[in-house]
Amino acid sequence: MRMVDQGEADDKIIPVAADDISVSHMSNISEIGEHFRSELRLFFEEYKRLENKTVLVEDFQDVRVAKENIETAIVDYRAKFGGSQ
Repeated sequence: MRMVDQGEADDKIIPVAADDISVSHMSNISEIGEHFRSELRLFFEEYKRLENKTVLVEDFQDVRVAKENIETAIVDYRAKFGGSQ
């Protein structure tokens, strides 16, 4: 989920529990219902509002973007803290 928090990128990854038969068949955001996506958007907008912060939930991205974000985070982590794992 592409999100901007206080002017900074703050993307969120929506995980799927592999052992939960109600969601384990899902592999991309297009398989998650519009109602649930609306609930997620509202949740993040509201909890940030309660913290007196401004947040913009731009859009939901596909699994390719999620994987790219995870790989970038791993590289950034290693650059900052070192290590190969």
